[in-house]
Amino acid sequence: MRFVPVGIAGHVDHGKTTLVKALTGIDTDRLPEEKRRGMSIDLGFAYLDYPEKGLRVELIDIPGHERFIKNAIAGLACVRGVLLVVDPVEGVMPETIKHTQLIKAFGIYHCVAVLTKADRVDEETLELARMELSEFLKDMGLRAYGLCAVSALSGIGLEELKKTIGEYAEEISGAGVEFLRIVLDSAFNVKGYGTVLRGSCLSGRVEEGDSLSLEPLGFEVRVKKIQNHGVFVKEGKEGERLALLVAGVEPSQVERGFVLVKKGQIAKSRHLLVEVEGEMPKGEGSLFFYMREIKFKRKKVSEKVYLLTLEEPVCAILGDRGPILDASGQLCASYRVIHPKPTVKRKRFIKERLDFLKEDPISYFLSEAGFRGLPLEVLGSLFGVHINPSKLGAVRIGDKLFAPTVVEGLREKLSAILSTKGGFLPLEELKSSLRVSEELLKYILSQLKGYRLVEGYILDERRANLEELEGFRELLEFMKGSIKEEAELERFKEVLPLAVRKGKVHSLGERLYILDEDLKEVLSKLRSLGDSFEVQQAKALLGLSRKYLIPLLEYIDYLGYTRREGNFRRFIK
Repeated sequence: MRFVPVGIAGHVDHGKTTLVKALTGIDTDRLPEEKRRGMSIDLGFAYLDYPEKGLRVELIDIPGHERFIKNAIAGLACVRGVLLVVDPVEGVMPETIKHTQLIKAFGIYHCVAVLTKADRVDEETLELARMELSEFLKDMGLRAYGLCAVSALSGIGLEELKKTIGEYAEEISGAGVEFLRIVLDSAFNVKGYGTVLRGSCLSGRVEEGDSLSLEPLGFEVRVKKIQNHGVFVKEGKEGERLALLVAGVEPSQVERGFVLVKKGQIAKSRHLLVEVEGEMPKGEGSLFFYMREIKFKRKKVSEKVYLLTLEEPVCAILGDRGPILDASGQLCASYRVIHPKPTVKRKRFIKERLDFLKEDPISYFLSEAGFRGLPLEVLGSLFGVHINPSKLGAVRIGDKLFAPTVVEGLREKLSAILSTKGGFLPLEELKSSLRVSEELLKYILSQLKGYRLVEGYILDERRANLEELEGFRELLEFMKGSIKEEAELERFKEVLPLAVRKGKVHSLGERLYILDEDLKEVLSKLRSLGDSFEVQQAKALLGLSRKYLIPLLEYIDYLGYTRREGNFRRFIK
C-alpha cells in the first residue's frame, strides 16, 4: 500500500475538523481543552483508504488559530499535499493566507480547495466564493487540483471530495529519498510495554528489530513493535503515520521534531547552506526544520544565499525546505537547502562556485572535498539515496571519491616536485608537504611512468641508485649463488621488479630468477665445455636439476649467446 500525507489547512472555525470527521468518522480533537473550547489546538490525525488504488491518504488536521501558528507549521512540515478549507461566507481570512504561505515554504505549490458549509449559503454566494478562492490561489501561485463545495452536516459533495482527494493523492509524487527519516511529534509511556514514539515517516522504511539513531541526541533505540493507526504492522514506509514501541530512551527525553534515522545514512550538521526567498529577519531569527524550531546565526554569501549556523544539529538532505520566522514568531521568509553539510565555509570559495553548486552539486561536493576525497556513504547522505559511483565520472580510490580535476592537479604538482628531487623522496615528507593521504599518492604514482613506492620512498626508476635501498642489498645477498623461485622472494616483492628492470636480476620465466653476476658465471662455466655442449654436460657441470636447467638454457638462447641445434647448443657470441 502507498501512503500519502495530506494536511487540512485553513482559518479557525472554517470547519476543518468537522470535515475530517465527516470524511473519515474520526474526531481529531482529542484533547479535553479542544473539546471544551470547540477549537483545534494541536495536530489531529485521521486517514482515508482507497483499496482499489492500494492507497491510504494520511490526513493531518492543522490548527487554524493564529496563536497556534507553530503547531500549524509542525503539521504542514511532513505533508505532500494540502486540502485548503474556506468558509464561503467569510472567504479568505488571515490564517488562510498564512497557511498558504507556509504550504509554499515547504515546497508545495498545489492543493485541493474546499468550500465548507455549502448548505448554509445560496448558489450565488457559493459561486462568488468559488471565484474569490480561485483568484486567491492564482495570485498565491498555487495550482488547484480541484475546487469542491461540501457540507459536513448534510453530506453535500462529500463523495465527490473523497474521489477528488484519491485522484489528487495518486498524482502526488514520492519524496525521491531512499534513506529513513521519521519526524516525531510525541512520545509517551504505555504501561506494561514501555516507550512509544509517534510521528510521520518522511522517507525510507523501518522494520521490527531495526536499530535507529534518535537525533539530535544520538541515542540508539531498538524498534520492538510498529503500529499504523492502532494496527500492528511489520514495517513502516514513506508517508505513513507510525507509532513505534522502542527500547533505549524515555519519553521525557524526546521532544517534538526529533528525528529517527538509520545509523550512518544521513549525517547531522550544525551548518546549512541555504537559498532564501523573502526577507531575512533583521535581528534574531529561527527556522523550522520540519517540526522543530531552531535558532540560527547567519553569514550572507550572496543576495539570496546564506550560510547558517544552527543552535543544534539537523539531519538534512539536499532540497529540504521550511519557513523562517522573525523574533516575534511571524513568517518572514522560506529556505531551501542547497548544501546540507558544507565543510568549506569561506565566503569567497562558496560565492565563486554558487552556479556550479546549483547546476552540478555532486561536482561541487567533490571539489569541496579536494585532496581529502569524499567517502561514498557521505555523498549518499547528502542526497538521502544510495549513489552509484560508476555513473559519476569521479576517481574512486577505496571508499572515497575524488574530482578528476583535483587528481589531475595533484598529479601535475607531484610531477613537478619529483622532477626537482634526486632518485629518492621520503613518502612521509611528501604527504606532509602536500597534505594528502597515502592512498591518493599511491594512486597517482601508479599513473606516473617511472616512479615506484619502495620502503617508504618514492623512487625514480631512471635515476635512483638501488644500492641505497636496504631491501635491494638484502635481495642481492639472499640470491647470491643460486636460482630462486618467486615464492622464496615474496618479502622482496617491492624491489624485485626494479632489480629486473635495472638488469641486476634476470627473470628466467617459470617464476625463476637469477642474479646478473651469477648468470655471467654460468656463461663462463659453459664456455669451458667448448664451442658447443649437450644438456647432460651442462647438468653435470652446473649441478642443476632439469626444473632449473632447462629454463636457464632457454633464457641463454633468448639472450642470443647460444643456439640450439638438435641435442647440442652452440655458442654464437
